[in-house]
Amino acid sequence: MSQRLLAVSTVGGLAMTAWDLVMDPVMVYNGHWVWDVDGAYHGIPLQNFWGWWLTVFTTYALYLLIAGKSRQPAAMELDGWAVASYFVTMLGLVIPLLARGAGELALIGIFAMSPWVIAGWLRVAGK
Repeated sequence: MSQRLLAVSTVGGLAMTAWDLVMDPVMVYNGHWVWDVDGAYHGIPLQNFWGWWLTVFTTYALYLLIAGKSRQPAAMELDGWAVASYFVTMLGLVIPLLARGAGELALIGIFAMSPWVIAGWLRVAGK
């Protein structure tokens, strides 16, 4: 595996796991997800986050292996939209949490997701 494939897959997994740190507790709170065991993080088992990272890592790695160098420069313009979408997703989680009085989860969302937004914007702006 190339260094780029490992780096993109690792960072992609971390960024999506950061999102999951906020999304999973919200889904549990709203009664959409129920765990068989009482986990250490807002009732969620910690292995859920390892599984989430591994799933995203594998998905990115397979995509990069299959796509190879065939990615066209025009498709690179979508990178900015991806960063904006992640930012809107963060706001869509954090704002309702603040309105509900769940400040702890809102802060987790801000501190876990905003570094990826900033890094993504810096990367897109640097192209």
